[in-house]
Amino acid sequence: MPDETPLENDKARLRSSLATFLDRLPLRPQLLALGEPNHDVDAFPAQRNLLFSLLAEEHGFRSIALESDVVAGLRVNAHVTSGEGTTDEVMGTGFSHGFGARPANRALVAWMRSFNAGREPADQLRFYGFDAPLENLWAASPRQSLLALHTFLTRHLGPLPVSAAELERLCGDDERWTDPAAALDPSKSIGDSSEARRLQRLIDGLVSRLETETPYLVSQSGFWEAQLHARTAAGLLRYHAVIAGPVPLQLRVTRMLALRDLMMADNLSAIAEREAPRGPTLVFAHDTHMHRQPSTMTMRGLKLEWWGAGAHMDVRLGQRYAYMPSDWKTQQRPPH
Repeated sequence: MPDETPLENDKARLRSSLATFLDRLPLRPQLLALGEPNHDVDAFPAQRNLLFSLLAEEHGFRSIALESDVVAGLRVNAHVTSGEGTTDEVMGTGFSHGFGARPANRALVAWMRSFNAGREPADQLRFYGFDAPLENLWAASPRQSLLALHTFLTRHLGPLPVSAAELERLCGDDERWTDPAAALDPSKSIGDSSEARRLQRLIDGLVSRLETETPYLVSQSGFWEAQLHARTAAGLLRYHAVIAGPVPLQLRVTRMLALRDLMMADNLSAIAEREAPRGPTLVFAHDTHMHRQPSTMTMRGLKLEWWGAGAHMDVRLGQRYAYMPSDWKTQQRPPH
């Protein structure tokens, strides 16, 4: 794949290139993934914005999903759909990986808010993050999502076997979970502590209640978000357990990368299912997460290989998943 991408910032020419690309696809995609080769070039998200405007205005797309914290992304969506919070607030708290500081992301949020003004909810554009709440060398505490799930279940099902106070006690301070040294030294991880193992058993029970009561809960406000928090809490606890694993560094980091991409894929599956009645979703992330072949990376001299989210979505959606790499306009054949 070329390192440089022939970026197209002229809307008319981009419209033609996009139409040609879409016409080559065997089916209309539910998820259309656009890759970027790195996160340091502002031109890529700027072109993404132009592309999304065309997809929304001319091709019926009604949502966009970015490689950013899935929980934090709820704040951005509330802003662009309902006007909750200020732009500065959502840029500061609604993105992970420092992406709130990218000018193109601020422009995207402002444009989506303007596009949605005066539109019925069914016709509004939605914003999603689809990454887990983690960074390269640490992962968040499961506390926020555990408590959000517990609140939803208690509201609709009554008292649960575990109290919110007990969940708070077991989680403890968030700093216990986010020590970046743990990724390289499993002895510093909380992931195999008695509290973490207890939380893993408790989240299994909470998820079981959510799933067994779905016929009733599905019609309740906040059900989709409760599912999101269930996935996130369970995924974070598994991720911390992997960090704590007493295995060679290469294997441990490979498992961390693989689990992160699996969590991405699970979030994308949920987004695709939710958005299917409204229209397709544009997905924007690093190429490593979106392509179909095994992902590879060298870190600290270690050669790592794992299956990215795009490979999982290819299995789950088949031809309803389409991928445009960062050099997509140079491709002569459709994705397969």
